Amino acid sequence: MKKIFLLLGLLCGLGAVQAQDTQDLASKIVIAPYIGIKSNVPNYANSLLLDKMKQVLLKNGLSDATDRTRYLMTVQSNIVEKEITTTAPVMTSMTVEFTFYIGDVASGLLFSSRSFKRKAVGENEEKAYRMAIKNLKVTDPEFKLLVDKAKTRIIESLDAREEKVDLTENQYNINWW
Repeated sequence: MKKIFLLLGLLCGLGAVQAQDTQDLASKIVIAPYIGIKSNVPNYANSLLLDKMKQVLLKNGLSDATDRTRYLMTVQSNIVEKEITTTAPVMTSMTVEFTFYIGDVASGLLFSSRSFKRKAVGENEEKAYRMAIKNLKVTDPEFKLLVDKAKTRIIESLDAREEKVDLTENQYNINWW
């Protein structure tokens, strides 16, 4: 009977150590926001969308000041619908679909993605597009799901490959993208 309790105690202890290792690994994951050349994001909106992505990552504890990380959050945008209103003054109304991806630069694996459609109206196309970005809320639960799924899949990927990389080592240069 004592042996059974001792064995159960050891198993529980090992489970706690493994959970602690997973938590330690999760706390070291850094994801950098990045807007690629083929993202369809107009130049005038790059900094606004990049700031929005930084806010999402900071809110979820996965960002720091580095741009040399293995993991990226990137975005693809598409104008789904655009029309000019017949009102006075004339306004531009548009629906923009933003698809966010989190992946691994080194292996090319995609860990998670989420799409958001936002409608916006502005005096011109540029102002309407900027308003669509402003309508993306960093507190949206879908962003949390995006990041949580990526974090889980990153850890699973590292465990499956038994790859115990030093995540504090910023050896990946994403600036060439």
